[in-house]
Amino acid sequence: MPLSLPEDWIDGLRRRRWIARIRRGRGARGPWYTEVLAGVALSYLDCCYVEVGVEHGVSMTVVAPCCREAHGCDIADRSRSMPHGTRFWHMPSDEFFSRYDGSPPSLVFIDGGHTYEQAKRDYENAKGILAPGGTIALHDTWPEEEANATPNRCGEVWRLEREITSAKFTFAVFPGLTLVRPELPERG
Repeated sequence: MPLSLPEDWIDGLRRRRWIARIRRGRGARGPWYTEVLAGVALSYLDCCYVEVGVEHGVSMTVVAPCCREAHGCDIADRSRSMPHGTRFWHMPSDEFFSRYDGSPPSLVFIDGGHTYEQAKRDYENAKGILAPGGTIALHDTWPEEEANATPNRCGEVWRLEREITSAKFTFAVFPGLTLVRPELPERG
């Protein structure tokens, strides 16, 4: 007679397997927010992850192994920075969102253009492709001091964070990370 295991127990084993992938030595981890993103990704069964603004691929390298599907978008060719199996889109984010044909993402990490206008467009576009119950993560939302609110640091993303009324949580640690659940009721 074959052994029958409860589905939730099997899911727990799957999650522990992914957690083992993010437990690495300090030098291989990346910035603190990448571990937060990996934890959010692990909270979704069969997570699809989208990252806007890949740069060197550090956060993608930490988060992608926790996901079933991963997509990265950047205006610079970052294809060599992508982990195996990740689809790279070499184009501006506005074009990416209009051409995106992957699964609805459970998690979208926005770390692209740091102007208020571009961050807002990326946020609105991300809401349009987000899976039900999904999370949008905005990077650079806590410049901490005025010197960090420059284009090559946090830019003006913090302005967008202040006007979002959907359910959100901001990590008030430089450079800041805000997790938003747009589908949840807005606060009054």
